[in-house]
Amino acid sequence: MKPLTFFLVSFLLVLSLFSHPDHTDQIPHWQKATGWPDRIITTFSDDPATTISVTWRTDSSVGRTIAEIALATADARFDIQGQVYRAKTEHVDLEHMVTEDGERHSLYNIGIGPVHYHSIVFEDLEPDTLYAFRVQGARGKWSEWFQVQTAAKNGPVQFVYFGDSQNGVRPNWSRVIRMANQKVPTANFFLHAGDLVAKADSDYNWAEWFDAGGFIHVQTPVIPVPGNHENMRVWTDGPDGPTVRSRTTMWEPQFTLPVEEDLPKTLHENAYDIRYNEDLHVFVVDSARFEFEDQAKWLDKGLSETDAKWTVVTMHHPFFTPKAWDTRDIDDVRRKAIAPIVSKHEVDLVLTGHIHTYGRSSAHVDTEQTSRLAEGEAYDVKTVYVISASGAKSTLLSNEEQLAAVAGDRKPDMKEIALERIGLNTPMFQVIKIDGDILKYEARDATGTLYDEFTIVQDETGNKQLTNGAAAFGDTRLFSNTGKYREWWDMR
Repeated sequence: MKPLTFFLVSFLLVLSLFSHPDHTDQIPHWQKATGWPDRIITTFSDDPATTISVTWRTDSSVGRTIAEIALATADARFDIQGQVYRAKTEHVDLEHMVTEDGERHSLYNIGIGPVHYHSIVFEDLEPDTLYAFRVQGARGKWSEWFQVQTAAKNGPVQFVYFGDSQNGVRPNWSRVIRMANQKVPTANFFLHAGDLVAKADSDYNWAEWFDAGGFIHVQTPVIPVPGNHENMRVWTDGPDGPTVRSRTTMWEPQFTLPVEEDLPKTLHENAYDIRYNEDLHVFVVDSARFEFEDQAKWLDKGLSETDAKWTVVTMHHPFFTPKAWDTRDIDDVRRKAIAPIVSKHEVDLVLTGHIHTYGRSSAHVDTEQTSRLAEGEAYDVKTVYVISASGAKSTLLSNEEQLAAVAGDRKPDMKEIALERIGLNTPMFQVIKIDGDILKYEARDATGTLYDEFTIVQDETGNKQLTNGAAAFGDTRLFSNTGKYREWWDMR
């Protein structure tokens, strides 16, 4: 070929490439869906002692697939005893999302084809038993074998709680969840209190979250709590019509969760409860939706009927926030619906996120008590409230008025709350250990260093006494005495 002809042909080829760009070649390998199973995660959708719920993803070429489970033994070929189960498959269009409220054309997912999510619930398992399972994508394309322990009917429980991961998930939050796994490798489950990602309809954001956790999401079951960032804006009457905030269509396909038939359909797999064992009952409230009266009735009924020694309510939004943040009517509606139920039943722990900081407060039995007592001194409490964040974004609280507001001092229905520990510019994870009458709590930073700790002892009548540990009296981390902070949107 002559040089000039070669140049012209080459120029036309390059021009055609730029005229019809293919954005899919910019998708990182840890985001792309293929015939191989990925984004594998275990959750609770039924009794944790006798079931294991698993969800995974493939590209849309995988129409039907299977999973396999076996008793985990020391034998080299334990897998010979594996039993095969057919999975349920759900088609998800990532670019054209259809909800009950309307449609969302996701600009974040342009050029990304539809995917398939697959799920299975392994049933009739033995309590407190180690099982191994694997999942398949296309024929012959299996995951590795993962080992998961079913819950014991009674006995000690320990779990890890994370506030918002949300920003800088893959580059920054990954070290937090991995440190938690190092510190508590035998945790029974991980609880994520909402705002797992920043953009609810962004497949890239969800890819970050799943990649950051990796195999940890599989070997340690997850209790996911929806937050406001799990909602997306949809048009209720065409592109020129009004919009509403609706739950992302990626939520339910990604997680296999309980369905509470007493709640409206919009809350199915969004608000639910997990009776983990005889001692622990966890209630998940969807604070990012508006059906608060329905949830209040459901929560009141559930707390009235449970005979668990320890109860935990988790939701994304706290009952108290800095004044500048608490400006919407819906915040007051939420608080007035749910807070009295928590107070009525003297729920032991309320675990939340939303405010990107760390704050721990207690509802004291002695309403005149306005602060914690010295290390080693026990005092009567009703409920402990925690706000925490685990991601790269931190709320710039800067003065005493803002710090005090985190304790709820300005809320008439929350006056008994006393602020006991706060930490700024510090991603945290919290470890909760329950053993009979004793609950131990630790808050640790991303290096694993202990920052806050207390113990609650509950007597046979249900009365509780809290004793702060030494870490609760360490130096307070503030923006004024910690390292330089670069805003979350600048992730250089």
